[in-house]
Amino acid sequence: MLHVLVEIQSELIRGVAVRNLLDRLLGAFLEYTQSPCGFVGEVHPTPEAGPRFQVLTSSPPDWMETLHEVSLDEPSRAQTTTGLRPLLATALATGQPVSWNRLESPDDAPLGPGTPPLDSLWLLPIQSADELIGLMGIANPLGLPDANSLPLLPSALQTGALLLMAWRHEPAQRVQEETDRARQLLLEQLKQALTSVEDALWDWRVPTQEIYFSRRFLEMLGYDDGELAPTLSTWRSICHPEDLAAAEQHIVAHLKGLVPTFEFTYRTRRKSGEWAWVLTRARVVARDEQGRAVRVMGTDVDITARKESEARLSALIRTIPDILFRIRVDGTLIDWHDGTPAPKSLPLEEILGRKLSELPLPPSFIELTLSNVHRVIREGNLAVYEYELERMEQGVQRYEARVVRSGPDEAVCIVRNITERKLVEERQTQLVRAEKLASLGQLAAGIAHEINNPVGYVTSNLQTLDRQLSELRPLLELQRELLAGESAEERVLSAELLARLRALWKQVDVENLITEMPEIIQESLTGARRIKEIVQSLRSFSREDEGTPQIVDLNTELESTLRMVWNELKYKCEVKRDFGELPSVTCYPTQINQVFTNLLVNAAQAIETRGVIRIRTSPRQHEVVVEISDTGKGMSRETLARLFTPFFTTKPRGQGTGLGLSISRDIVTRHGGRIDVQSEPGRGTTFTVYLPFDGLSLTTPTG
Repeated sequence: MLHVLVEIQSELIRGVAVRNLLDRLLGAFLEYTQSPCGFVGEVHPTPEAGPRFQVLTSSPPDWMETLHEVSLDEPSRAQTTTGLRPLLATALATGQPVSWNRLESPDDAPLGPGTPPLDSLWLLPIQSADELIGLMGIANPLGLPDANSLPLLPSALQTGALLLMAWRHEPAQRVQEETDRARQLLLEQLKQALTSVEDALWDWRVPTQEIYFSRRFLEMLGYDDGELAPTLSTWRSICHPEDLAAAEQHIVAHLKGLVPTFEFTYRTRRKSGEWAWVLTRARVVARDEQGRAVRVMGTDVDITARKESEARLSALIRTIPDILFRIRVDGTLIDWHDGTPAPKSLPLEEILGRKLSELPLPPSFIELTLSNVHRVIREGNLAVYEYELERMEQGVQRYEARVVRSGPDEAVCIVRNITERKLVEERQTQLVRAEKLASLGQLAAGIAHEINNPVGYVTSNLQTLDRQLSELRPLLELQRELLAGESAEERVLSAELLARLRALWKQVDVENLITEMPEIIQESLTGARRIKEIVQSLRSFSREDEGTPQIVDLNTELESTLRMVWNELKYKCEVKRDFGELPSVTCYPTQINQVFTNLLVNAAQAIETRGVIRIRTSPRQHEVVVEISDTGKGMSRETLARLFTPFFTTKPRGQGTGLGLSISRDIVTRHGGRIDVQSEPGRGTTFTVYLPFDGLSLTTPTG
């Protein structure tokens, strides 16, 4: 038992949980007294109701529920009433050991199922400095007359006193330890945060004008420890003279309580002599009884790189000859840049902060702009639209606006004057039409010849049919007479009539007519279809494109173009088709047909006697490839270098405008594609046209 008591005290010193040690003490003492059950509890003094007893550990555990708390609120009743609770009240009142046998009310403290009946009990006081701090209860000790016969009882009670005193101070100690650990953890986290953050810290003691700078502040400016005196005058000495007055105004306004915090940017001198831009944020953290600031803490952030970036961006924006503005969803203008050379109708200060609807602008323009701004902010996509405004000195001007979302409730709008671009596009449209008319004029004779051929044999076939019908007329009239008879006798075929029919049948040669007429009609239909195809190709080539692109099959468009230019090709070359299976292409078909026409006619004209034109089509990744090759005379490097130059031509005077290839390249470029050419003198030429499937880069058609 003594060995166990020593171990318990040693473990208490090492910091083992007190409740666990109380359990061990009770178990050892029950074994020492050969008792089946017992308990250890704490006594709390309460001035209002007397001492209060609370069980901390028991064996069996049921006693902790039954004797959870006992108060000495009726001492006289405790002295006259038998039972477990009155005995506890007596022990609490006297502070002396209490021994009892043959309890009159054993049911007052049931020991739980399977335990022997309670017929004896020792209540042993646990004291510290003459103060009753606890009780140890031993039930049914085996063969012991009283507790005084136990030699180790004082040591056990002394150990119990040590444990109860430790238990009494343990909550406060635990709270203090938890507080210390939390404070240490917070300090470590704060230290790590301050180490990793880019902000520099400073602490200004206002009455003494001392400023303590963090290591980050010194590193930010390139100073070592001790090189900057921790005073307000030091800060003033490194602040840029042009920024000092404004900075002090912010500080004074905050010290007087006019604003809750202060924030400003200023320039400060590095150790190298260069100026660094710094963003300062700070506030008063302590005031005296009169409300005067006594301590200010703040942070500094090096924003030099951001300022330099803003300066470069501002310089870049100043070079943009457009109107740029940032606008909120309610129409408020928060940024404005006007790089146009036109006179400014309003100064900048009268624009910023106002709503777009308040500016002297046409209502139609305001409504169009706001509707696009709302849609862009709501959907997050790009809006592009055009509009016209009439200017007093410049007349009607045309503009293009692009709107993109720049925040959850704002957008950026770029407005560009496209009046000159539209004039250029109109002139280009006229050139395209002129080239188209020139191509039609060049092809007119061939087209007329292509139409004359089927018209000639259709006309000849119709004349043949007319003659054959004249020869059949007597035979048909005789049959009509027979069918027109009123009586049966008149409609009977006599020998004479039969002879006449046979004579006419042989004379007209009806058998031959029956064989020839279907062939004549079929040839005429073929000629008519050929005429129809040529006319349709001509109409397709000469029509104006619609405002929106169409989805077409380039193989079909190539066949249509071949019908148009066939008369230019058939006498000089053989056309070989190598058409691959192509996906549909989004384009302006009339413009693409004009490109194919120019390339095919040029290929035919490059062949001097007899040659071959090969047309290949194939898909490749996201585009369609069309190759038009000829076996003509080819071109030199000098000619290739000027091939797409407007008005450059190698044809004799009067046979070309010099715009065909230039316009063809422009058309393909506007479709988001490109044209490549390969040629060598004497080895022919190959033009390769690349067109994207989706036509995402298409612009408005120009012809």
